[in-house]
Amino acid sequence: LDEIDAILSAWRARTKREPERDPVLQMLAAAMASKKDGDVEAVGALAKKTSPAQVADIDALLVDYRAKRAVEKQAAADAARARLASAKFWQHWKGEGQIGASHSSGNSKSTGLSAGIALARKGLDWDQRFRVQADYQRTNGKTTIEKYLAEYEPQIRMGDRAFAFGLGRWERDRMQGFDARWSASGGLGYKLIDGKTMTLNLKAGPAWRQTELVTGGHESELTGLAGLDFGWQMSPNLRLTQAASTIVGDRTTTTSSLTALNAKLSGALSARVSYSADIDTHPPAGVKTVDTLTRFTLVYGF
Repeated sequence: LDEIDAILSAWRARTKREPERDPVLQMLAAAMASKKDGDVEAVGALAKKTSPAQVADIDALLVDYRAKRAVEKQAAADAARARLASAKFWQHWKGEGQIGASHSSGNSKSTGLSAGIALARKGLDWDQRFRVQADYQRTNGKTTIEKYLAEYEPQIRMGDRAFAFGLGRWERDRMQGFDARWSASGGLGYKLIDGKTMTLNLKAGPAWRQTELVTGGHESELTGLAGLDFGWQMSPNLRLTQAASTIVGDRTTTTSSLTALNAKLSGALSARVSYSADIDTHPPAGVKTVDTLTRFTLVYGF
């Protein structure tokens, strides 16, 4: 009889159904497994509304999840800082290259090319940006656009939002009356908006500028610079950017503005339409005050 009782007990243990898990807690566990904090908080709030009797248990699960995520995030941040601290100067650069071309024939013959490269590196305490741009066009056998630009800007973080910057720039635009224009400036900046989808940086400081004119003369002066950088991720595939700077001198004031709209096509490839404007309050004789350029280019990020 004892053996029969043992067999019956074993059979009952095997055939006994486990209680079904609460679907609300299952949903919360699935959200926590994804490690998407926003989803976890949303599901947790919904779970407490639908199961008021389990509020204490749900709160305990959420507190435990938040504590574990805080530890994971701190560990990831420490690891990232360690990688940046040991990185060489040429490592951890990200950038993009863009190219566009145009050709027309018939009543007028025109061929144009636009190309540029932008690089950026985020370091442990300071960031760097480098950009080159070239635009060239010939219409009916004459050069109508010949613009070249190269600039380098390091930024040193002084807090969560404040930073110090330096800026070196070289330009060439014979259509605007100069063979070369050198600018060097430095000063302070502030991140007025620093969100996930929108950023706005303001900066200002003294600057020095030297211009070599196509007529053979040259000008050099101490100036002041003010600038802004704006970015808005309008949607996962659409981004708007605006970069502008103004240099104020005794003889003239120049403003450069570049507005661009990027549309992601696939992977690292996107299409860009941009509009640039260069304003010189006192340009050389025969040169217009405002010079604009619209570009349609393909951009590849790397």
